[in-house]
Amino acid sequence: MGSFNNIIVSERHQRPSFNSRTILRANFMRSGGYVDLDNYSVSSVMLFKKQANTSPSSILEASTGLVTDTAAATAIWRWTLSGWENFKANPSLDFPVFLTEDDYETTKGPSTSGIFEVAPGRLAVVLDGTLNGSSLLRDGTLIGAAGNLSGEPAAQYIDVWTVKLCAGCKWQTFINDTQFFQNNAVILSEPLLCTTTERLYNKRIEKGSIEKIKIGTEITIENKNIDESVKNVLRQGLITSGAMEIIYHNDDDIHSPAWSSISSFGDTAGSVEITGDNTFVYTFDTTARTTGIYTVQLKYNILEETILSPLMYFKVV
Repeated sequence: MGSFNNIIVSERHQRPSFNSRTILRANFMRSGGYVDLDNYSVSSVMLFKKQANTSPSSILEASTGLVTDTAAATAIWRWTLSGWENFKANPSLDFPVFLTEDDYETTKGPSTSGIFEVAPGRLAVVLDGTLNGSSLLRDGTLIGAAGNLSGEPAAQYIDVWTVKLCAGCKWQTFINDTQFFQNNAVILSEPLLCTTTERLYNKRIEKGSIEKIKIGTEITIENKNIDESVKNVLRQGLITSGAMEIIYHNDDDIHSPAWSSISSFGDTAGSVEITGDNTFVYTFDTTARTTGIYTVQLKYNILEETILSPLMYFKVV
């Protein structure tokens, strides 16, 4: 599982279901960097069944490459910028804007159909199947009663993002795949027993670089009576949050403290990302850091347990 504004959500790679909260992320990159999209450059995100739209031509206009009005009417869900419906009714109002992660709530409202800017070039929407919420098509049609989405069969879907990648660029669409499952819930007849092993991939970081600290995590289910297929399902969704603490160790200057905290668990809690294979990632800027020995410790949750990894050492040189 993942976390968004300290609320548990399923990532698209974690076997999500319609009756839970699923976050769909999109990272826009060009020429080796993220494209910093403003609110004038993002139109909408739509979710379609892939079975009914096996090729882009079934939902896109050939001449423009954009979603047709006919296809939009078949969307299961649509997300837009916050305030879009009010602006459409009265263009004298402020132009619609992104939501931030701090805006995310689990109640019916802007979070239900808004587009979040997580960081420059990194956007997200949340499909909340726990609420009887709704969203609006471009013509104002009300769609997507989330209370009914839980009855959708397990199948593949596509999320279609309509954006401009520069101020003078034309609108274009980007299509991602995701899949929702009905068998992502399991029942156990005994307490779950698991152990974890962490591995730091960065051992040496050049001073002046901005580098992602990467910690791989392996989960071992120790219950002998649990089928291997069930263990595989559990491994994909047990971790629900992550944070790192980075400490500089001063071994040379006897007049200074032996160690100092560079980033605490609280500092990094909202910035640590988790990949589909349970690798934790945090961006570390060494430009203002002292060369020498550092340690990083990982903190994350599995069910009712809070796991603290051993201290893992790396050098800034």
